[in-house]
Amino acid sequence: MRVELTDQTDDSGVLQRLNPVSKLIAITPVMGLLMLVTDPYTPLAFVVFGALVTVVPGRLSPVDYVRVAAPLVTLAACFVFVYPFVVSSPGGVTSEVVASFGPLTVRRAGILVGAATGLRILALSVLSLLFVLTTNIESFLGALVQNLGLPYQIGYSAMAAFRFAPEMQSDVETIRAAHTVRGTPDTDGIRNRLYRMSRYAIPLFVNSIRRAERTALAMDARAFGASNKRTHYRTHTITGVDVAFVMVFWMLSAAIVLLLWELGALGTLCLPQ
Repeated sequence: MRVELTDQTDDSGVLQRLNPVSKLIAITPVMGLLMLVTDPYTPLAFVVFGALVTVVPGRLSPVDYVRVAAPLVTLAACFVFVYPFVVSSPGGVTSEVVASFGPLTVRRAGILVGAATGLRILALSVLSLLFVLTTNIESFLGALVQNLGLPYQIGYSAMAAFRFAPEMQSDVETIRAAHTVRGTPDTDGIRNRLYRMSRYAIPLFVNSIRRAERTALAMDARAFGASNKRTHYRTHTITGVDVAFVMVFWMLSAAIVLLLWELGALGTLCLPQ
């Protein structure tokens, strides 16, 4: 499914109006914590938390959000179902046998490890969606340049590269229409699809080179990269609202962890040796 990234306009949700850097700062420590947890309850709690924060303040349609997240849920479910068959006794400790299917044995430890791994991947994906679905890529690159000191030569070059993506999709449609007009069949099947890809590759590659060359000449004609300082069409500043969002997000995340710890559901952290 193609996901349209929203822009930071006044009529959009709260998350869309935030500085992209603040959202990145908010979710990064939580994602780091999720990489270390070993229990299934902590990532499950952050799946619910991340989805609610994305849908409610971001003013996104729950139906559209579910459609975007469905492949991620499928990926997590694969880990849940596969791990019990491949993980039997983590740490050398024999675990209780839950079921047996011929040579395959399902142990309780494998189920717990599979659930923890699948939910951890899902939680990381949900927090990533919080950033991706509410952030315009141009605003993000602009904020990196202005707030985090990314060299503007890198930032604006990446911005130009991202703009090529929809144009390449338009080129594919044009090439496909041209082949159809000339009587080339547009049939299905893996072999036919591979053949079509080989026919589209050369004109698409040539058009991409021409577009990149024109862009490079235009940037060079405007003395792009000649100075270390430059003005910006849109300024991105860290406001009090951004700081408040980061603080509230961190406090709610800490409250979730403390609640799980009080309930005895927080497992040990897998710290690097």
